[in-house]
Amino acid sequence: MKRSNLAIFAILLLVFANGCSSSSSNNPTYPQVNYVTGGTEIYYSQTLDKNTGQPTPGSGDTITSVVVETGIAYQGMTGVTAIQNTHTNPVSVDTTYIAQSNGNYWHYNYGLELLNGNSAVLSFANGGKPINGGWVLQAEFSAASGTTWIGMDTTLTLTIVAAAPLTDTATETIDSSIAVGSSQVSVKHSMHSVYLNAGLVQASIPIDTYVSATDGSVLDIFHPTSLEGNPTPGKITILLSTK
Repeated sequence: MKRSNLAIFAILLLVFANGCSSSSSNNPTYPQVNYVTGGTEIYYSQTLDKNTGQPTPGSGDTITSVVVETGIAYQGMTGVTAIQNTHTNPVSVDTTYIAQSNGNYWHYNYGLELLNGNSAVLSFANGGKPINGGWVLQAEFSAASGTTWIGMDTTLTLTIVAAAPLTDTATETIDSSIAVGSSQVSVKHSMHSVYLNAGLVQASIPIDTYVSATDGSVLDIFHPTSLEGNPTPGKITILLSTK
């Protein structure tokens, strides 16, 4: 994906000395993914077996993600990027919305993919309609290892319960790098725990996410979990290439 050079650090401290006097100024610059209309990323996704956690044969989905709009307003956020995702298995199209501010990387409705992909749970909990949690703080580009934050804390009105708490708590772990094509991409790695309490339907979904300040989401691992008391397959999605 086409991008301009990005800042690598958050604060510049300039010190000018003259005899016994000195002055300084702080100029914070936050990392940010510079999305460009038409920029394209290719992802590959597989289902993870509900018992072994291993990729399921035949579940591979190649996803072509194209930036279709930048700088738009969406669901209370401004400067939002819209990314259209075309899937091969099954053939379908959906849209990802990303917002950024002060080194924070917001992803609309992030973490609910397993819930919204389970028709039985949706039928029982929300009359078959997708669950909408709103904006989720997926990554903090300036976060040090051990930093925790609340990615989402809301209460939903669902079909079976008038007040269903939905939360996402995240913890930053150690920075790492992931191969994308022939390059190594530096990523922020955080662990998210999504929890929904909708009466008889309770779900706790563990997620490992790796986000780069140059390429956005690079790797997501939705670990197999239990939804409505039943083991549920997970999903792994990794970035293969950019252009």
